[in-house]
Amino acid sequence: MWLPEYLPTKKNLRMDTILSEKKPEPAGLRPTPRFFSILLILAIAMSSCGYSNPYVKKAQELPAKTLLITTWQNRTNELGLESIYFRLFNAWFKNSSRINVIFDEEQADLKLTGEISAIELPGLFYDPSEEALEIKIKLTVRFTLRDNRNNSTLWQERQFIIYEPFIVDPTSERSDYNKQKALLRIGDEIAEVIYLRTHEIVNNMF
Repeated sequence: MWLPEYLPTKKNLRMDTILSEKKPEPAGLRPTPRFFSILLILAIAMSSCGYSNPYVKKAQELPAKTLLITTWQNRTNELGLESIYFRLFNAWFKNSSRINVIFDEEQADLKLTGEISAIELPGLFYDPSEEALEIKIKLTVRFTLRDNRNNSTLWQERQFIIYEPFIVDPTSERSDYNKQKALLRIGDEIAEVIYLRTHEIVNNMF
């Protein structure tokens, strides 16, 4: 979903051809040692004058936000799935330097609540021998990100649906394992979506 394949394009092939056919520069146009010395002196002068990128400095000066992640309600028959997703969400935000996860609601700037609404197995795919090979899970969740200081809604998904296939094995134990792995992949995708969108919202709050 988030990892497109990077293949050589016609544009890249054209660029390779152009580079391979590039003629050597005339000797008179080549940079001289004196030219590089001037560049080095300018770089040292700029650093000694305290030059810095104002956009980078601005991003570093923005204060961090605190986030409370609640354990979502689980309305499915997959026991413990809410705890697994809670850990996945926390693991993603541990990588952030802009948003700190805390467990004190009174100190939280933001609050994420949600619900695992339903799990369905809507599709079966068969091979010529009429044996089931793959089942596609349909998982539906709903969640809300709030500004905990004024209880306003910053982002809400009333029906967020993700599909994920898993292989059906002749042994029920293996099939169940494949299903659990698919549910983990779904949870990781949801966590990534929430992580990226929350950062976008926080950056626009300043």
